[in-house]
Amino acid sequence: MNENDNVIPLKKMDKFALCRGTMGTDDELVEYEQVGVAYLKPGSKTFRLKLWMFPYQQYFLTPEHEKSNNYTLLSLEEFQSPNNEKKNSWQKIGRGDFVGLHIKVKFQLLSEDVFLCLFPDEKQAEDFYAAG
Repeated sequence: MNENDNVIPLKKMDKFALCRGTMGTDDELVEYEQVGVAYLKPGSKTFRLKLWMFPYQQYFLTPEHEKSNNYTLLSLEEFQSPNNEKKNSWQKIGRGDFVGLHIKVKFQLLSEDVFLCLFPDEKQAEDFYAAG
């Protein structure tokens, strides 16, 4: 028996592109450029977002309700309390809504929308719609 036979492979996070651009009439993102990445752990519903212009910050995009198409964009501040307890403070900093194969993310302080590309590969999108 091989020692790796009992090892269950852990899937890494899925990685998605974060882009800015223009949404076309057929809900296709056109004239876009990638501005960051989003990660999603298998089984999770909350995305972790990293924008390249803020390399040391991360943001979280989570559904508003169990079966909602609307998302809340959050930032997390971690700090030590005076008695050395680790504390967290979540702040709402925007929202997200489904648009075609994307989630349109609106940061409160950014004038441009950022699109989370759920199916960045056209083949994946075709497979998704063929299965539906």
